[in-house]
Amino acid sequence: MSRRVQQKANTRAKIKQVAKQAFFQQGVEVTTTREISRLAGVAVGTFFVHFPDKLDLVKEIYFDALDEVLSARVGQHQPATSPTEYLAQIVETLFPFYHQYDEFTRVIMTDSVLNGGFHDQQIASIKQGIAKRFEAVGVDAKTASIFSENMTANYWLVFMECLPSNSFTSPAVLQRLETLNLPFKVSFENAVKA
Repeated sequence: MSRRVQQKANTRAKIKQVAKQAFFQQGVEVTTTREISRLAGVAVGTFFVHFPDKLDLVKEIYFDALDEVLSARVGQHQPATSPTEYLAQIVETLFPFYHQYDEFTRVIMTDSVLNGGFHDQQIASIKQGIAKRFEAVGVDAKTASIFSENMTANYWLVFMECLPSNSFTSPAVLQRLETLNLPFKVSFENAVKA
């Protein structure tokens, strides 16, 4: 790697490092690109060479941290065969992360719902995982898709209930989701018995 490429990588990493610290100390919304640039010891123009805007920086910090959480989780649990257990594993992994990165989560989810992106991808992935588990026990694809849509809507409802108060780690959260998805748990168990 050439010295110029290394220097550019170091500058980008420094911007991310000081921004993350400032975001946690002061808040994402109130921390300006000018403040981040000052803390990183770079010109504001240099900031924009590395990140088109503050939201892009917020997303990169958030998704790097999310990747770390997901990578650490791989291998800790056997993949759930039940759709409700699968969704519980997702909640047990992601909700503590959302709690820790609460303001990041609000900013990114707002952008994602308005402009597409992370939310759409996450929900599509969850739906696919749920439907696959129903189909594995003989539920037809159309019914599995309907069940998946409903369970994902319940997940999204619980997520949205937690978002304003950052109550993602409340013990009642998983219970709420399990209660909402009880009919689908019963449907899955009946399909297993059939």
